[in-house]
Amino acid sequence: MNEHRNHKRQHRKEDAYLELTVNDDSGEYIQKVIACETVDVSERGLKIYMSEEVAHGTITDLCVVLAGQEGRFFLKAEVKWISTSGDDGWYFAGFEIYDAENTDYDKWLVMVRERKG
Repeated sequence: MNEHRNHKRQHRKEDAYLELTVNDDSGEYIQKVIACETVDVSERGLKIYMSEEVAHGTITDLCVVLAGQEGRFFLKAEVKWISTSGDDGWYFAGFEIYDAENTDYDKWLVMVRERKG
């Protein structure tokens, strides 16, 4: 897969949660949360390991929970690519993080920049 990131990746295995709005069997919209795990992070993106396929172009709310005292980051992100992981029923997906209102984007930038090594 070609490298499309503009910022250096940091390999981090952290809990993440995607919030999606989907149609249920009766056609009603419901909120669904998918538990995932980050593979790597950067200032403007994430690579995530997940158990469900999400459509390319989906814009979603995302919560990344860092181990230790660093806390939670509520972000808005778009699925830029998705592929099978090789593990049956599991996927890797690349997300672009947006600088959106009512998110922790600024706090996210500070955390990523401070952890560069």
